[in-house]
Amino acid sequence: MVALTAWLAAPSALVAALAAIGLVLPASRWPATMGVALVALACAAGIALDQGAAPAAAPLWGVALLVAGSLAERAGTLPPAGRIDVAALSGWVAGLGAIAGAGLAAAATVLLAAGTSLGSSIAGVVAGALLAVVPATLAWRLTSSTPRS
Repeated sequence: MVALTAWLAAPSALVAALAAIGLVLPASRWPATMGVALVALACAAGIALDQGAAPAAAPLWGVALLVAGSLAERAGTLPPAGRIDVAALSGWVAGLGAIAGAGLAAAATVLLAAGTSLGSSIAGVVAGALLAVVPATLAWRLTSSTPRS
């Protein structure tokens, strides 16, 4: 997603090359190449933004890179053949979704504040509250409602 949309937003040879690197390297399944692939995709997105892509695409690209990196890290830690704990995996997916949602909410707050006269300082406070207070409150509620043995 990041590779295609970055290239469509700024169809240049450099963006296409970085996007291709980001798509091809993960096929090797070496952890180091995954890191290089994510950096290449992040650079492609940055160049696309510099060349005139819509700033509203940046949060989506950021979340896509976060999810891609997390999935790659998780895939690297899964056993090659064996049992997978479904509860642990579903908890991990739920946590990743919460982080991605909080990141999108914080980015949307910053984008909204950039278009208003309130300025980015208020957006920073609101984004900090979204990223720190809300997940902590949800985690506290979850642990306090869970019966202890």
